[in-house]
Amino acid sequence: MADNLDRLALDRIFRARSVALVGASANLHKLNGAPLAVLRTSGFPGTVYPVNPKYASIEGLTCYPSLDHLPETPDVAVIVTPAPEVAAAIDACGRKGIRGAVVISSGFEEQRGQENRVAALRDACRRNRVTMIGPNCEGVWSVRSRVLLTFGSAARREHLIHRPIAILSQSGSIAGSLARHLQDSRFGFSYMVSVGNETAVDILDCLDYMLRQDDVELVLLFVEGLKNGARLLRLAELARARGVALVALKSGNSARGRSAAASHTGKLATPYAIYRDVLEQAGVIVVGELSELLEAAEVLTTLGAPRAAPGPTPGIAVFSIPGGTGALTADRCDARSVPLAVFETATVEAIKRSLPPYGSAVNPTDLTGQVLTSPRIFNDNLEHVASDPNTEALLIQLANRGPRDLHERRDMIARAGREHDLPVVVSYLGDMPSPEERRAYADERIACARDPGQAVRYFDWLYRRREILARAPRRASPAGSPPRWHAQSDFAGAAALLAQAGVRLPPWALVRPQDDATALEKLHFPVAVKALPEHADHKTEHGLLRLNIASAQTALAAAAELRQRLGREDAPILVQEMVSGGVEIVLSCMRDPDFGPVLAIGAGGILVELTADIGYLCLPADERDLRTLIGRLRFGRLLAGYRGTAPSDVDALVTAALRLSQLFASGDAMELEINPLIVQPRGHGVIALDVLLRRAPAIER
Repeated sequence: MADNLDRLALDRIFRARSVALVGASANLHKLNGAPLAVLRTSGFPGTVYPVNPKYASIEGLTCYPSLDHLPETPDVAVIVTPAPEVAAAIDACGRKGIRGAVVISSGFEEQRGQENRVAALRDACRRNRVTMIGPNCEGVWSVRSRVLLTFGSAARREHLIHRPIAILSQSGSIAGSLARHLQDSRFGFSYMVSVGNETAVDILDCLDYMLRQDDVELVLLFVEGLKNGARLLRLAELARARGVALVALKSGNSARGRSAAASHTGKLATPYAIYRDVLEQAGVIVVGELSELLEAAEVLTTLGAPRAAPGPTPGIAVFSIPGGTGALTADRCDARSVPLAVFETATVEAIKRSLPPYGSAVNPTDLTGQVLTSPRIFNDNLEHVASDPNTEALLIQLANRGPRDLHERRDMIARAGREHDLPVVVSYLGDMPSPEERRAYADERIACARDPGQAVRYFDWLYRRREILARAPRRASPAGSPPRWHAQSDFAGAAALLAQAGVRLPPWALVRPQDDATALEKLHFPVAVKALPEHADHKTEHGLLRLNIASAQTALAAAAELRQRLGREDAPILVQEMVSGGVEIVLSCMRDPDFGPVLAIGAGGILVELTADIGYLCLPADERDLRTLIGRLRFGRLLAGYRGTAPSDVDALVTAALRLSQLFASGDAMELEINPLIVQPRGHGVIALDVLLRRAPAIER
């Protein structure tokens, strides 16, 4: 639906005052009877109209033979008829003026051979201007309005907890599970949407809507795949502007076949790799497990951002009773790039005065078991640590009396966090309070973690959210985007594209069988002699590359040998001046089925597939996106100057990559790869040694 999203129709769904249940059953235990049971149990305040010609009444409500017979136009229709009847039900919605529908019925994309049924349903929605969620979905919850349009058993409850969390899921069972857990734990949420087959409204449409609601500060996303995934960048920008955090769990990440790609980077472009990097680019916090979605909901709605500490070495303070967890916590912080505060000398000295000699006053602390007989060791030093100028957040590591210690010191810990504006995570040694206790501690702005690793993960999310929300707005694309260009998938066409982007190639010439040494008279030796990229993808592996050729005659002889290896007597052979020094990288643009134009960048040359040090950006990307990605990849350290080597011209690389990606996005090529692109020392630019340009295969008619 995208830019044509009918938000008024979605308002009528999520704030419905009247609901038609099309295909309702008198048996409330059946799937098509359950929505009525849910509405009644959860206290829907509006009017419900069962629609089914089989019944005169259901549960004391008049049951109407069709939508045409209703006494008014309801805000939304929940459709639970057999799949072959759903398109007709949407037509009936159109006749009645109903603009919102939730289709629970299955039997569409999830079954083979139902393409005509899917097309008929999509056409019915367009024809009747009906905004439809589903089909094959578990429905929606709108907690504040008590509009629960679902058959899920998790919704059969009288007491609903409303908190600013939206759940958007491409799996109905996972949507229902998240809803159940958050309500049972009393952390609550505001909206749940199971998008089903996304025939008319997809998960990004729902995200667009949720970002505009006044009771959404956090969105949990369960994603299997996206349509028009590039739209996520724009929506993430809206989320940042509104202070809304996005947390996603992506499934379907194992390697699987994609459309054939000629380049190295195309072969490495797994769904997980691209989704991982594009979600990072968009500013989405990515989690790895379903349980982490629930944890993120609790933590990110309980705790604020780490404070901006005024000290020179800010980070989290680990206020630990046991010493054995100190190294473990530091390891986890290092692995997740969570900063550890370095306490001021005055803080360390103050802590030392109350510790036995075998304790530790530096971060992470070791208060020792003496806290059992001398509680003041904990009580007095908590203030020293919380008030240190470098403390941005507080991790309190308890020992084997953890549950009891937190219960006894709850007010003190909460006060320290409140007075010093610190997020506080209390970590146990494998224990965990009950959901009711966690909810009570959350009211005091205290989050609970099972162990140090989980606690550090929580701080990782908090720092990540702080960084995302502090980002400057994305830069708009440069004015006057380049006109669309038609790809010529030969070396000359690729070279012309590079020249348009301001990327240099070493001086080169093509030699044909009839050419003599005069064809190379403008080149300086030594040279490289190689097959054209369009004739061979992997020249080194197939013996189609000769380096450091010192004379024209030797170059012509090498060209003849390469033609023989290719089995093409008439093949032109590329002769290029040699370039030495610099850092070899690979720079590629490709068209991804989920995100459209994508830029890939990574370690290049013959090691590209071995190291797989590749990152991806959805286009259009801006300078911040690209510099952040380069800094995150291993080859970025080489560019910065590794072990005394001169720093590389990263500015030139960024400029070239952005120009090329803009040109690629405006053209019709399927893939462009430069491998290697030599990044020379700072101030000397970049040089492309090999370039491949591939068009989409012609469609046979």
